[in-house]
Amino acid sequence: MEKYHKISTICLFILTSIAIAFVLSTTKFILIPFTLSIFISLIYSPTIHYFQRKTKLPKNLILVISLILFIATFFLITLFVGYSIDSFVQGADQYKEKIDQLVIKFVSVSQSLGFSINASDVNNLNKNLPLGKLIKDISGSMINILSNTFLVIIFTMFLLTGESMSEGNGNIFNEIKNNARKYVQTKLLTSLTTGIITYIILMIFNTEMAFMFAVLTFLLNFIPNIGSMIAVFLPIPIVILQYGFGIQFAVILTLLILTQVTIGNILEPKIMGESMGLHPVTILLFLTFWGYLWGIPGMFLSVPITATLKIILSKFEMTKPVANLFSGKFNLY
Repeated sequence: MEKYHKISTICLFILTSIAIAFVLSTTKFILIPFTLSIFISLIYSPTIHYFQRKTKLPKNLILVISLILFIATFFLITLFVGYSIDSFVQGADQYKEKIDQLVIKFVSVSQSLGFSINASDVNNLNKNLPLGKLIKDISGSMINILSNTFLVIIFTMFLLTGESMSEGNGNIFNEIKNNARKYVQTKLLTSLTTGIITYIILMIFNTEMAFMFAVLTFLLNFIPNIGSMIAVFLPIPIVILQYGFGIQFAVILTLLILTQVTIGNILEPKIMGESMGLHPVTILLFLTFWGYLWGIPGMFLSVPITATLKIILSKFEMTKPVANLFSGKFNLY
């Protein structure tokens, strides 16, 4: 009888998980901004309390000042990124000539190695590159980000204004808050450092769109594992167009890789420690899962959401084995 009870419990758990995943997917237009606002409020909350103690100003006034600073920062970043994209589009003809030169080199090297490549076919492929569609997609993404940002700001303000979670040491909400806050603050620090260093490296070599790549590096570093790899290779096509495969290309690539390895693999684990308690395989699996459900925002939020889920599961005897699996402990019972 106990055996059938366990089987029915497992089946019920699977069906419930599928139902929850369906709800999360269909309501993502509202849940994604709301979840982002939760983690932003976790960052802002200690700062607001600190200034409230030091300045004795009303909490609502500090919230308004924080809101103005947040909007101003976002506006400036959007302005600089837009300027970078505009500069790149204006220099499109110059880059097209460099692409043609690279195509000629590629064809000649390939033919010298014995590969049969038709230069006209490669040139036709180059001419048919959907640059217009790409720019249109980027513009659409920017509009989408702006609309989501408005929702995030509204949710964040309400969360900070109505903050009322218990501060007891043994409270489950406190454990979740502390865990998520440490993760978000650590990632914010390491990602910001990586973005600044990336900007300095690219500016030293006068790389086009350096600021945009620095912003993208900052954002991509919030995506576990694959984000840092994408961030390294993202500016490489522009570097190749500017300098070819010369010494500048080799130096920039080496410096970018060293930056990511030093901060991501050495500095970040020392600061964060084992606070998440998640196995690397668990992180990769849930990165895929949340990415499938919520797209890129889901990838950004995959680790703190999964860590929160693990804490909740560890508090109930029936779901403790699942929490153990999240940590890579396979002794389920």
